[in-house]
Amino acid sequence: MSSRGLTKAQAALLIAVIAAAIALSYLAVKPYTSPGGKLETYVEDILGRKVLLPKISRVVAVGPGMLRLVCYLNATDLLVGVEESEVSWGFTGRDYAMAYGELLRKLPKIGPGGPGKPPAPELILAVKPDLIIMSRTYADMYDPDRLQSETKSTVVVLDYGPAGSLDVDGLANALRILGAALNRKERAESLIRFVESLRNDLKARTENIASRPKVYVGAISYKGAQPFTTTQASFPPLQLLHTPTIADKYSNRTAERHNVVFMDFEAILQEQPEIIFIDEGNLNIVKQDFDKDPGKYCRLTAFQNGKIYGVLPYNYYHTNIAVTLADAYYMGKVLYPNRFGDVNPELKADEVFQAFLGKPLYKQYEEAYGGFKNLSDMFKHG
Repeated sequence: MSSRGLTKAQAALLIAVIAAAIALSYLAVKPYTSPGGKLETYVEDILGRKVLLPKISRVVAVGPGMLRLVCYLNATDLLVGVEESEVSWGFTGRDYAMAYGELLRKLPKIGPGGPGKPPAPELILAVKPDLIIMSRTYADMYDPDRLQSETKSTVVVLDYGPAGSLDVDGLANALRILGAALNRKERAESLIRFVESLRNDLKARTENIASRPKVYVGAISYKGAQPFTTTQASFPPLQLLHTPTIADKYSNRTAERHNVVFMDFEAILQEQPEIIFIDEGNLNIVKQDFDKDPGKYCRLTAFQNGKIYGVLPYNYYHTNIAVTLADAYYMGKVLYPNRFGDVNPELKADEVFQAFLGKPLYKQYEEAYGGFKNLSDMFKHG
């Protein structure tokens, strides 16, 4: 039958079927009929491994960002162990750990965790998980099929973009795969819709602005604490605001992975950013350097004019998605006050934390780092 011969109901049904097929393919979650005729479900993980899903009631997460995804999906009740680093580092700075730290503290340890530390199969085996959620970075060090064999547990390898980035589509894919595995499909879709709604809101507020200030974001963490001159090209909160940073033009020459840029102070002076944001995770380092030579910093017009602002650190054992979105609204308020007149950044931050983790966390971040504020009182000269 040609498309012209379809009734409205048939056309609507056809569109729905096509959309469902596309969605199912995109989700990488598909039905599978085993040789015995039993209908089962498998997921295709980030490495393209087709993994049959068992009935899951016991879960562990290994590697950067994986425990965060479990917490975002409200699936902490399934956890039977955590990496040692998730507790030994303390909980401040990782949004999910700040929300669920006391629960994590009580769980058995399943390995050291942390950058460059491979999984510990014997410790994982001791807690008998049905599912191991493995970071792609760990899979580069330790074969997931080997881990699956050694632990007798199903292993799914996930990723949601490079650390320090905000890959909305990658996040959606990871949430959907994990949502299917953990029986949290509705929760995954709810979060995906929420992130999309914020991205669309920020786009509507900022996409068509004719004139934008020159912006620099200093003291971005990378493999630990960093000074004022360490920054990031394609800074995720600014990308959501359709706003470049002065570091963008230097990224091809000096950037390492994750768009980190190590700038010369003279280059920053030459660019003369009108507004400067400082990652409050490294604020003390910037203050110490300022106190050694305040005149150097006061050659920057942003320091002269008091246009220095603190933002919450959002990259700690992979990207804190909730913090990234909260930072975007605060930075938008600073850069484009007329477009964000209806936004209270502190309340917006708690709305985001509530959506992701079920708890308002802004006050905890404020107590730990200082919160959203103008920093000019810290950087007075003479």
